Amino acid sequence: MARIFHRLPPGPVCIIGADIPGISRRTIGNAFRSLGNHDAVFGPATDGGYWLVGMKRNTPPPPTLFRNVRWSTEHALADSKVSLPNHRIAHVDTLADVDTLADLKRSHRTT
Repeated sequence: MARIFHRLPPGPVCIIGADIPGISRRTIGNAFRSLGNHDAVFGPATDGGYWLVGMKRNTPPPPTLFRNVRWSTEHALADSKVSLPNHRIAHVDTLADVDTLADLKRSHRTT
C-alpha cells in the first residue's frame, strides 16, 4: 500500500479492501469528502483493522507510512495511525470484512 501512495501523482487516493460486503458509493464518497479537512482517512473494520485508507497527498507521504504495523491483528488500525505523525486523521463508517468462513456466512445473513 505504501508504494501506491508514494508512486501515484499528487492528489487524493483511497484504497479499499476487496472483502467488504457493506461497502457502498456513499461510504466511498464520505471518505473522499473527509479528505477535504483531513490529511488521511481510515474506514475501521470491526476486527481492529480497516477496510479503507486514504490520503490527501498534497505533500509526499511520510517515510514512516505503515512502518511497524502489526498486520492482520486487532492493532493494525492503531499502528497505521501512529505511522502518520502530525497528520489530521478522519474515520468513516466501521464495516465488517470477510477474513474467515464464519465472516462470510455472517455477511450473507445481513445482506
